[in-house]
Amino acid sequence: MGVSGVDLSERFFDVSLLLWCCALLFLTQRGLCSAYVPMMMVVFPLASKLLLTKHFRARGASLQYSVLYLMGLAVPYVHIMFLIWVVFEIFTPILGRSGTEIPPDVVMASLITLATVILSSYLMHFIYLSCSTKRILAGLGSVFVLMFVLVCCGLFFPYSADPSSPRPKRVFVQHSTRVFHAPDGSVEGSDSGLWINSLDYGGMQHITPHVPHVNDSIRTRCSDRLPYCGFPWFLPVKFLVKKSWYLPAPAVSPQAPLEFQLLSRQVTEWGTVKMSFEVKGPSHMSLYLRPESGASLIGWSFGDGTPQFDLSGEYFIFYSHGLDAPAWSFWFEIQPSRSSDAPPDEGLISLAISSHYFFGPDRRSEPLESLLKKFPAWAFPSSWVSTYHMYRY
Repeated sequence: MGVSGVDLSERFFDVSLLLWCCALLFLTQRGLCSAYVPMMMVVFPLASKLLLTKHFRARGASLQYSVLYLMGLAVPYVHIMFLIWVVFEIFTPILGRSGTEIPPDVVMASLITLATVILSSYLMHFIYLSCSTKRILAGLGSVFVLMFVLVCCGLFFPYSADPSSPRPKRVFVQHSTRVFHAPDGSVEGSDSGLWINSLDYGGMQHITPHVPHVNDSIRTRCSDRLPYCGFPWFLPVKFLVKKSWYLPAPAVSPQAPLEFQLLSRQVTEWGTVKMSFEVKGPSHMSLYLRPESGASLIGWSFGDGTPQFDLSGEYFIFYSHGLDAPAWSFWFEIQPSRSSDAPPDEGLISLAISSHYFFGPDRRSEPLESLLKKFPAWAFPSSWVSTYHMYRY
């Protein structure tokens, strides 16, 4: 004997009600104030269903009683739609600057699927109360196929310069000069270029038609031998932004160049090596530390004195100061490898320091300005001049 549409409808409703009750019990047991959300999704639908059950059994999903039922769901549904809107307002711009490794389409699709499941939880049983179940399913399937085809065809451009609804393409552009020093302090290599970082998953594929020479032929790779890949990172996000482009350009010559020197290096009585440094530079600088294999950083002059490495396994320190500030002095202590035959003060650590010129006459350069003029209106490049100096001790 088959199950009637009304019975199937009630079973779907009961399953949705049970799931919301479980969520309500869990959040209540945890003492979370957000338990009011599943409470609303239990009280209002259950009250509406109890008041209209007889009418649904007698007449099915007639227009009059369907409207009354939806009015009973209005309060929790409007509130949940507001919460979903808040979630999208938060995650949409965040995913526009979440780096090149997190596919935002997958994250947004997961959020949309979750929102659809939540909103349809008390509407699914309407399918079995309708006169033609196949017609409703065919209509929903058609909408899904149409949207799937439109998305796959790439008809929706992700960026916009419209002031009323901006969707910018966020890019970091630095005109940088890199200098690599040998263990004896001499310069063993240097180069200069425009270092470009895309802050979203799309990379530079939408920029290349407007700036043809910024393409995959100038893609650069992270060098594991150099602190922080050998580039002047402003934020410790190299694990999120792994794709970058390096366009050769003339060297930068800031009016206030970086001055870096090793003040002292001593071997302590317990076998560690303590190094002290002094830096004079612009108001914003980044310090990157990468202990060599077998060596470990056991102390420094920052914070509480306990070194804290970041998610990439290296040490990142960002330093900023006002216009009139003394030289930046710091020290760190290294524990050499116990099994190494090398002297305790050689081959211990690679150190790099970057200077970031965010304002003043040193912020701009002619190659940087020339490149920025070629970006489309919907691109929002943050640009400045920087330097990168790498030392080995």
